[in-house]
Parts: sequence; structure tokens; C-alpha cells
Amino acid sequence: MDSIERIPPSLESITRPTRDVLRSAKTLGIRQARYLVDSYYQIQELRKATANQAGAMERAEDRGHDEEPHDTLDWLIKQTSVMETQLARSFEHYANASDPGLWMMSIHGIGPVLAANFLARLSVRPWHCVNPAVLKRREVGEEMILPCPPDKPCVDGCGYRIVETAGGFWRFAGLDPTMVWKEKELRPWNAKVKTLCWKASDSWVKLKNNPLSFYSRLYVSQKERQIAKNEAGDYAEQAAAGAKRVGKSTIAYKSYSIGKLPAGHIDRRARRYAVKIFLSHLHEVMYEDEFGCKPPKPFAIEHLGHAHKIEVPGWPLRSLE
Repeated sequence: MDSIERIPPSLESITRPTRDVLRSAKTLGIRQARYLVDSYYQIQELRKATANQAGAMERAEDRGHDEEPHDTLDWLIKQTSVMETQLARSFEHYANASDPGLWMMSIHGIGPVLAANFLARLSVRPWHCVNPAVLKRREVGEEMILPCPPDKPCVDGCGYRIVETAGGFWRFAGLDPTMVWKEKELRPWNAKVKTLCWKASDSWVKLKNNPLSFYSRLYVSQKERQIAKNEAGDYAEQAAAGAKRVGKSTIAYKSYSIGKLPAGHIDRRARRYAVKIFLSHLHEVMYEDEFGCKPPKPFAIEHLGHAHKIEVPGWPLRSLE
């Protein structure tokens, strides 16, 4: 007898999690949350790919080809969609279980998936393993090579490190322009956090016409400022350097050749600005939540006399009541 025939009818469809299962997401550990977030994106990509295949088959049928969509494909799309939705619900419980998560959930453009992702990947007191054998292998499969667990150092020097300033978050996300990825060296930033920051910036770009989106307003104002400086020729030197890196037939070269940065370059600068301010705010929220006090002031404000600081919107949380 075929093994498929022995599957109980109760297992033929994906079971939706009970309320208790969803609420239990509040107690997820960092590694567990990180694994589930990664699984969420894998399931999402599977759903999208399957939907694209089904759509291609429908178009092929319209053109007279024999192959047509199948009920099994529809079933797979529905099942992955259910899993995707239920995981997002569990992430909402996970995010709402902490003040940093609650703060992020109050930000326009940050939903439960992004909030859970930031919580699972950023910390003001991360555990650092300095075992050379582990560090050498981390680049292969990235987080599949796990360091020693917290409070159980495998070599002398393993332990918690306090991230005193937002610059630590910027470097971890690959947003520090002074960092260079040298040949034959491990990537000096976390690729998944860098992608996560891009996803957040993409949300704020889509909400650029929403007056309630704080970081969208930062993105728009910074982009306008960058465009004005570009038109004034402030980036002529950078444009000259850029012209040497691209082919003369490219769209980018047309801008570089007249001393201007391409529109896409300007847009990415504005995105990075909004994300870096968000990471600064997230660091402040996490630091205060962890240690009960404000983090050290940024170097530019503490030592260089810069007075302007963009305050964290909606923090402390009592201001939201």
C-alpha cells in the first residue's frame, strides 16, 4: 500500500495554531525567533514562486498549450499562505512582549515580521564567541555555525559585550562607510541585518505620502536635500570617481559624466539616512530598556558641540497612552 494512503485525514491540511501556541511566542529565545523569521521568509518565497508558476501555466493555457494549472498547486499556495499568516501572528505576540517590540510596532512601516526580525538580530548586550575555530567557519552557512551559548564560554574571552553607541548597530548592519570588506577576509557585517534594513527602508519609501510615517518624512526631506546638493555640483568629485567604475553605455555614466550622481544613488543615500536614524533610535530604546538609563551621547554631540538630535518618536511608551 502506498504510504500516502496511510496519512490520517486530520493531517491532510495544515493545522492552525491554537491561541496558547500563539501566545507562547512571547517566550521565544533569540535563536528560536531567528530561526522562525528565516523560515517565514523561506515559506513566503515558496508561496510566491508557486503562485508565479501557476500564473505562467494559466497564461500558457490561454495561448493554446496543453499544460494547465493543477489543484495540487492551488493547495500548496493556500497551505503556505496559511503558514505565512500564522507565523506573522506569532511574531506579533513575540514583539509585543517587550518594550522595544511595542515601540517598533507603533512605527508606521514596521509590522510584526520586521519587528520580530530586529529583536532577534540586534541586541545592546550580545554574546560574543572568540573561538578562532568558530569564527573561521561562521562565514560558511553563516548562522548555521553556532557559537557557544551565553554564559557557557568555550574559550577565554567569550562573553557579553555592551554596544554603547548606535555606531555598533550601523557597523553590524553594514552602514558604516569606513568599513571595507577585504579579499580573503570574513564579511565585517551581518548580511541578513543589512537586508532587513533595506526591507524597512522600502516600507518607508512606499509610505512617503503618509504624513504619519515619521521615518518616511526623514527619507523625503533627506532626498530633497541630496537632490539640491547634487544639482549644485557638490558631488562632482564623487561623480568623477564613479564615471571610472561604470561603462560608458550605462545610464549611470550619463549622470557621472556631467558631474552628478545618478538618481538611484541619491535615493539610496536617503534610504540609508532614514535607516541609520531608526537604528539610532532602536539602540536608545533597547539600551534604556536593558540598563534603565540613557546610552552615552553620540560623539558629535558630546565632543564636537553638535546640538541637533532627532528625538525618538513615541518613546517612552507612556507618551503613546
